[in-house]
Amino acid sequence: MKKLNILLLLIIATFAACKNKSGLNDDVQSIKFKFTELGRETQFRITCDKFDYYFPEGKEKNFDKKPAIDSVMQLLTGMKTVSDGTEPDVRGKIYITHVTKAVDTVCVGVKALSYKGSTYETPQELLVLIQK
Repeated sequence: MKKLNILLLLIIATFAACKNKSGLNDDVQSIKFKFTELGRETQFRITCDKFDYYFPEGKEKNFDKKPAIDSVMQLLTGMKTVSDGTEPDVRGKIYITHVTKAVDTVCVGVKALSYKGSTYETPQELLVLIQK
């Protein structure tokens, strides 16, 4: 009987783990890109908190359909970290709104981006998606 209980617990834990992996993006309600021309040069690096100040008239693109949200989230989960002190020269922001109304902000530069406190190489596919 004890072995049966352990087996049952393992099956339930495995099922729960599989369900969580398949539903990684299920809590994302929408994604909004706010950006300026990605090749636009300035005399100094624009930080994330100053992006809206320097580029108040940015372009916007919204995604609220699951396939589009999934493709963006897949790009964001497969990024390579940058550990050489590089900081993004911000030319866009991505706002990820969850069903709980929590919003994650991604600060996007041409070469690097910051997301959840870490710096990553900007995926070129993400830049193409933003400019489409």
